[in-house]
Amino acid sequence: MPKKLNYIARFVIDSEGNRIGESISIYKDLLIIRKENEFYAIPFRHIEKKDENIIVKGVIEWGNAKKLAEEWKNAQNGYSGE
Repeated sequence: MPKKLNYIARFVIDSEGNRIGESISIYKDLLIIRKENEFYAIPFRHIEKKDENIIVKGVIEWGNAKKLAEEWKNAQNGYSGE
C-alpha cells in the first residue's frame, strides 16, 4: 500500500465524480473524512487515490461510517473506546 499520509488533505469523490468531503486523518485502516460538519471513517480497501483526489469505491453506509469515526474522535480525546 502507498504511504497513507499521501491520502491526507484530498477531496473525496464518489464514483460519479461528486465531491463528498475532504480527507483529514488516518486511524488504523480507516480514512477519516469530513463531510459538512460531520466525520466519517471509510476503510482503505474501499478507496483509491487518483491524481489529487480520492475515489470511494462502492456504496458508503454513512451510518456505519459515522459510528467508525466515533472511535477515532474518542481516541483524539484520549479515550480508547475499548
